[in-house]
Amino acid sequence: MKKRLNILLLGLAIFTMLFSSGNIVFSLILGRDVDSLINLSLLGFVVTAVLVPILGLSSVILLKGDYKKLLDYYGKTASFIIIFVIMVFLLGPMGSLTRGVIVSYAAFEYYVPSVPIWLYTFFFVILIYLCTYKESTVVELISKILGPIKLILLFAIIALGLFTLKAYEKSSFTPVMSVFHGFHEGYYTLDLLGTIFFAYLIYNGMQIKFGPKKESKDIILICLKAGFVCAILLGAVYYAFGNISAAWSSQFKNAAQEQLLTLIAIKVLGQWAGFIANVAIIVAIFVTSIATTTVFADYASNILLKKRVSYNATLIATLLIVLLFANLKFSGIMEIIGPIATLLYPSLIVLSFLNILNVFYGLKTIYISVLSWATLIITAFFQYIYTSI
Repeated sequence: MKKRLNILLLGLAIFTMLFSSGNIVFSLILGRDVDSLINLSLLGFVVTAVLVPILGLSSVILLKGDYKKLLDYYGKTASFIIIFVIMVFLLGPMGSLTRGVIVSYAAFEYYVPSVPIWLYTFFFVILIYLCTYKESTVVELISKILGPIKLILLFAIIALGLFTLKAYEKSSFTPVMSVFHGFHEGYYTLDLLGTIFFAYLIYNGMQIKFGPKKESKDIILICLKAGFVCAILLGAVYYAFGNISAAWSSQFKNAAQEQLLTLIAIKVLGQWAGFIANVAIIVAIFVTSIATTTVFADYASNILLKKRVSYNATLIATLLIVLLFANLKFSGIMEIIGPIATLLYPSLIVLSFLNILNVFYGLKTIYISVLSWATLIITAFFQYIYTSI
């Protein structure tokens, strides 16, 4: 019974780390775009926003949380560059970390428009610092306290929202187009990158919890089972948010992306319940920001700066960068994230899959390297050369 509870709590912690601004915004955009074909479109979305992230998590957990070991298949120098790009421009202070702050501010600004974003961000990053300056306690804080709060608030929105569904408008998409649109939008949640790098936190958190007596294979098995708990939670929330957005899509076609959930919550639930929904948005993003900040600061201290600068110092520097970049709008951050995510995702999917095959069946390193590089080169060709011909 206790083991099942540990798996459930860890699954909740993984979900809590992952589910943030991108997950909220892009599932809502999907519903708004495809209208009556939302459930078909969600099939594509679930592939890139649920199955692929769990593939990445499983791959790195099998390496005991060592994401560098996975990415070293590209070669030492290339691995260093790829990790730097992902950390800084996708997950870190110039990517999803700041994107989350912008979305949470949109929820806050609706009620307190007089507070500028820089002041909101200042207090936001102070709270993140207070929750992350002790790196070893982050997973436990999320799984036992912040995770349940986040989940209760999110499912309160879902329960209320599903009771207000209306007839969907006819979609302008074809069925095939809707599936591919969902597949494409799922990229931008960045959850594959999240699971690859959060695996370090998850595995280390389990090691601290169980101590040296627990065998590595048992910890790995617990983490993998927890990953599937997370997948179920993600799928359920995407289904709900996508359908709620599709039902009300006609009224929010021109809304700013970062304001979608705020506006839908107010319209569907009313002012007071809408207020609770917006608090849920801020809490959800805050919790994921804790995990992302911890992973980035640890990377900056231990890998980028080779332990010459302390974790606490890189943590402060990370939050200062967020403070500077928060003035960019959601669309501005996506101009940074979009092209890089589209370029790297296919190769990382192939790499994660091949690594799992390697762990269980044994593959020559050269095969994994060549196939991962080939996927990256082919993706770059179609993204930057073929489309311009």
